[in-house]
Formats: sequence, structure tokens, C-alpha cells
Amino acid sequence: MTETFSEETRNAVYEAQNGYCATEGCLNPIHSFHHKLHNTKGNRKLFPLFIHSVFNCVGLCYNCHKNKSHLFRITEALAKVYEYFLRNLKGG
Repeated sequence: MTETFSEETRNAVYEAQNGYCATEGCLNPIHSFHHKLHNTKGNRKLFPLFIHSVFNCVGLCYNCHKNKSHLFRITEALAKVYEYFLRNLKGG
């Protein structure tokens, strides 16, 4: 299992955001990709399909990643919904 987003996931989010930061009003290019739900060992165990998926990824410029990433946080309850959805897609 990878410890971060795959190249495919990063490319998909980059394309979906047209290469620009997701923060409203920010016109800077994407510098890095942020996990909406923190990428911790516990979260990787609880949400193995979700944690590195496009549903948990947002592209941000350097400044927004450093100062505004909290604006994109999601709850564990929402992560459970996404994980359930992804498991059902895989037939599990």
C-alpha cells in the first residue's frame, strides 16, 4: 500500500481543478496535494480505499496548503460514507 496519493490520483485532481489551487479566490497553480482526512496510520487502517482516493484529495498552492488546508477537512463520519461506497464498488 502506498503512503500517499498515486500519480493517477494526483493527475485526475490536477485536471479536474485545471491546475489551480482549490481555495476559493486563489488563482495560484497547484503546488501539492492535501489529504482532507489526515493520512495517519490509524486512518489508513480504518479507510484503506478512501484515504488515498480522489475523494480525499485536493490540490492546493503552497500558501493555501500551509495556511488554509483546514478549510478542506472532512469528518470521520463522512470518510465512513466514502469508504462504504468504495467497498461496494469493489463488490465487497
